[in-house]
Amino acid sequence: MRNKKITLQDIAGFCPEEAIWKMMSDVSAFLIKEKNAYNLSPHNIIVAGESFIIESNHETDSDFYAPEQNESMTPGEAQMIWSIGALAYYMATGHIIFGGHGGCYQKEHEYVSLPTLPKGLQALTSVTHKCLCADPQKRIGMNELHLQSLEGLTICKRQERKAYVIKTERKENVKHIGEKWPEEMTEI
Repeated sequence: MRNKKITLQDIAGFCPEEAIWKMMSDVSAFLIKEKNAYNLSPHNIIVAGESFIIESNHETDSDFYAPEQNESMTPGEAQMIWSIGALAYYMATGHIIFGGHGGCYQKEHEYVSLPTLPKGLQALTSVTHKCLCADPQKRIGMNELHLQSLEGLTICKRQERKAYVIKTERKENVKHIGEKWPEEMTEI
């Protein structure tokens, strides 16, 4: 039996913030290094351990194409940036952007409000909005996206460490569960 590779399709909607920053960082770094054009979709972003890689031999999904992109078009940087933003939204929510209609909806409704990510992901929402601008000229650049993704990943890891330290301190201060209970429990 052949091992099935895990793709973004498999983990969408179950991703913590750190994984989304990591995907954006890894994919943007790969695209900067390779200087090749890729149609990005959940089927061709592979989870390889703690990294995300692009495999071009997988099917693509036009729901992750930029509004100005079509099936026969080779994507440029602006189109790949839009796709990364749509993939980040998909990872966070498990839903295709714009109610499942993707970039074609934004093309028909240029001034549609960009969606927000779930509560607690405000920094990630800000970056995805820079990726998902309807006007390709106003989108964030690949190098800037990579730097902001690295920064977001670093901040996210720092916050997780702080949360762990706080949890550890609380556990050490509580000696017995009875000390935490405000009143005596009685049988009903």
